[in-house]
Amino acid sequence: MNQWLNRSHPMTLQAGVILGYISAVFGLLQPQFFFILYIGIGAGAFVTANNKRWGYYLLAVCSSIVAVLLTVVLVANVLSFSIIGVLLSLNRMVFPTALAAAVIHTQSREYQKIWFD
Repeated sequence: MNQWLNRSHPMTLQAGVILGYISAVFGLLQPQFFFILYIGIGAGAFVTANNKRWGYYLLAVCSSIVAVLLTVVLVANVLSFSIIGVLLSLNRMVFPTALAAAVIHTQSREYQKIWFD
């Protein structure tokens, strides 16, 4: 079964899948070296929507947490420049942080333990 969004998932996991797609699109539109990471986020979101446990781990553990950590490192490097650079960097942290929070939420973890293959 190939579906982009599974309506039977809890809201936190649905939000994680949607944020995964959004993060992947915006990450691939920006010229940077982390395009493999954003392909992993998009693929993990699609496979998570199709109830596969390895897709959940790819989306949650690998991709979203690595994206948050890389964004924090980028923000730390920009902090010495200008206030506009800092604000833009903090704005860049919104989607990866929300993605990690939605996917690692207790409802999402319990659901994938019970229902995923």
